[in-house]
Amino acid sequence: MSDKIKEGIIKKINGLSALLISIAKEIHKRPELAFEENFASGLLASALKKHGFKIEKGIGGLKTAFRAAYSKGSSPVIGLIAEYDALPEVGHGCGHNLIGPAAIGAAIALAKSGLKGKIVVIGTPAEEKGGGKVILAKKDIFKSLDAAMMVHPSNDTEIVKRALAAIDVSVEYFGKPSHAAATPWDGANALDAMILAFNNINALRQQIKPDVRIHGIIINGGAAPNIIPAYTSARFLVRALDMKDAQEVLKKVRACFNAAAHSAGVKAKITVGENAYEAFRPNYPLAETFERNLKSLGVKIKKWDEYKELGSSDIGNVSQITPTIHPNLDICHKQIPHHTKEFNAAAGSESGMRGMIIAAKAMAITGADIMMDKALLKMIKEAYKRG
Repeated sequence: MSDKIKEGIIKKINGLSALLISIAKEIHKRPELAFEENFASGLLASALKKHGFKIEKGIGGLKTAFRAAYSKGSSPVIGLIAEYDALPEVGHGCGHNLIGPAAIGAAIALAKSGLKGKIVVIGTPAEEKGGGKVILAKKDIFKSLDAAMMVHPSNDTEIVKRALAAIDVSVEYFGKPSHAAATPWDGANALDAMILAFNNINALRQQIKPDVRIHGIIINGGAAPNIIPAYTSARFLVRALDMKDAQEVLKKVRACFNAAAHSAGVKAKITVGENAYEAFRPNYPLAETFERNLKSLGVKIKKWDEYKELGSSDIGNVSQITPTIHPNLDICHKQIPHHTKEFNAAAGSESGMRGMIIAAKAMAITGADIMMDKALLKMIKEAYKRG
């Protein structure tokens, strides 16, 4: 019975493939930056509406976020997460044009499967900059989901991949200008403070855990070499495998900033971003179910290293609220990194489209497993509770 239902779901997605590819290519041709994804979010929501989903736009106070729901019973609630924002200069160099269509393809196929439950697509803007999911999580948008799934295009297939907690922090130094040659002693050098801050952080690295990352850029370093800089600013990211560790390191980074200000005789202003990205919390029963289904579709999967080459994503915030998977699916050569023009090309290629259809199928039949198997759902929830 379950095999027959899964075959029907796969057949349905095959029938939807032309639509999904068209949507993915249209979004690829019109890249939109964070919180500006009007075309992409509208296109995805419109396709879901045509297939009987109830649409709510502007959820969580975000203009380009949406919620689409299809009910044939109240439980379980299967969540499919859609991203669709692009990057400056490289367009869809992270392949988000493929994530939304994969999510809606899985959702439509599940909705038409006849299985009892509720299918919910959450359209989430601004993953690359702004933390759309962080904002939505604060508004309890993901709280009703029994499980959440999102597949990310990549240069390798990995079922479980950790993500680091990330805190955005900025520092500004306010000094006093003066002529750098004639009367430098009358100035208070804000650039000296900034250089000291970077040196302090470099010294701090010796005393931090191996998983911690601190990196920053100078945004404003002064106006001219013959003027003692009165103002400088920089932005940093503090990352760790655990948010508590990131917060502890942030305290030390603050001390680095303040010590630099004291040494240079300037004032410091430190601003911590409101939308910190949480670390990703794996759910192994859900991940293993997805892995089995992906293998059944002919995808070869090697043993994955969940701690390899870690970044950060606001999907981590979702994983802290409900059982979540965020697998990577190979669409290009391993030597093509994310956030490049080459990856943008892969995201619009036949290989990208093929990966997107596979992702839709794997998520859909994983959702079907959860809807058909109460014991599996119980295992997933128990694993989440254990942390």
